[in-house]
Amino acid sequence: MGLPLLAMYATNHLHFAVYAAFGALTSLYGHSETVRRRVETQAVAGAALLATLAAAVLYSAAQGPEWLLSLMLAAVVVGAGTLGTVMAWVPRGEIFFILVLLVIAGIPLTPDDILPTIAAGAGGAGFSILLTMLEPNGAVGPRSLVHGVRTRTQSGSASLDWARHAIVITIAALAVTGAWVLALVLDIGHPFWAPIAVAALLPALTPTDALRRAVHLLGGTLGGVCIAAVVFAPQPGPLALVVIIALCQAVAELFMARNYALALLFITPLAIGMSNLGRNLPWSPLLIERFVEAGIGAAIALLAIMIGSAILATVAAPRVDREA
Repeated sequence: MGLPLLAMYATNHLHFAVYAAFGALTSLYGHSETVRRRVETQAVAGAALLATLAAAVLYSAAQGPEWLLSLMLAAVVVGAGTLGTVMAWVPRGEIFFILVLLVIAGIPLTPDDILPTIAAGAGGAGFSILLTMLEPNGAVGPRSLVHGVRTRTQSGSASLDWARHAIVITIAALAVTGAWVLALVLDIGHPFWAPIAVAALLPALTPTDALRRAVHLLGGTLGGVCIAAVVFAPQPGPLALVVIIALCQAVAELFMARNYALALLFITPLAIGMSNLGRNLPWSPLLIERFVEAGIGAAIALLAIMIGSAILATVAAPRVDREA
């Protein structure tokens, strides 16, 4: 995360840093896997992040309507959620894909910006994968990579309960899109925080102890906002912001595969910092909006989790009876 951002800073291209940072989110994926398997995970996740980034860039450059962005948001939730489930990668959920789509879609761009912004994102993703491949036993040829990804997707698709997944992903898409629309209607400012909060909590939808996990994830999200308030209170300059983002990403990786609620303590300031890279917006309104919209997103997510858990329990009951 740090080196691509420092490269943008050193070459006086900090306005492209947010795109490089979003590409470098690739490095967060597959941290608990073997090196070769992690290369596969990052190749697919990086390509998906880059596709999301490119779609957001094209939308912004074309000055697309908000209804189209709502459809794109639902499509990203369904696509990223299904791909992540089939690949069985960590971190679960669609939070980073939603962050990429909505933040970049909200940055005014011109057609001349399309290629440089996508190139910056590709550079961040490619550098992340290259670092993983440089680890011992990390070298993977193109044929081996394609074969490994195909084998994993086939195995994941075969073992996935598609009926259950359809329920989960539909509820996730409705909840995330609903939070986005509600935030737009309320006009709080920076409406992307509400759907991001929903996405942060929805990994709790699948386990049996969904509500308990949701409370833990909510605590991590709100605690992360408080940490962000402390970290950004001194009004860090561009170089300090790059360092803060890199440190938050590094600490988040320590907890990503072990305790997602703790990871959210650092993912939240990471997301807030990345959203303001090269934009120089005032921090106080940004943090207040993040806190308010986190509450809105949490309320929608908890409602979605309760509804989803009830539906899943209803669907599971006849199966248990048949098996008995």
